[in-house]
Amino acid sequence: MNMKTIVDTSVWIEYFRNQGALSASMDKELLAGNFYMAGPVISELLQGAKTEKDFHALKSSIDGVPFFNTSLADWKLAGELSFKLRKKGITIPITDCLIAAVALNNDAGVMTLDQHFKYFQGLRLINDTFV
Repeated sequence: MNMKTIVDTSVWIEYFRNQGALSASMDKELLAGNFYMAGPVISELLQGAKTEKDFHALKSSIDGVPFFNTSLADWKLAGELSFKLRKKGITIPITDCLIAAVALNNDAGVMTLDQHFKYFQGLRLINDTFV
């Protein structure tokens, strides 16, 4: 792949559930440093932990993945993206608007299973490479 990619929560969930081909392919990209975390993805993953042990293991694992800091420009772009889509009658969670904004502002793609990311104009989607 060799490009900066934010892995969305939907893909991480499949990664942790399915230890087959998806995990092997993703492990390779993780080791190459191509996958990144964004704040909303971290929060969504941590809130979904089933046990205290899982929570702490996940929290520790997250530290090994490069992270895009969220800037004022990201928050403004997230609001703009949401505003423009709502004007078209499309409502997307603000967390996903923020993920899209962080990706756009950092020249990164988004790997996701969520179909609503397709509404963000100019966003590179990686949704069939591994999943």
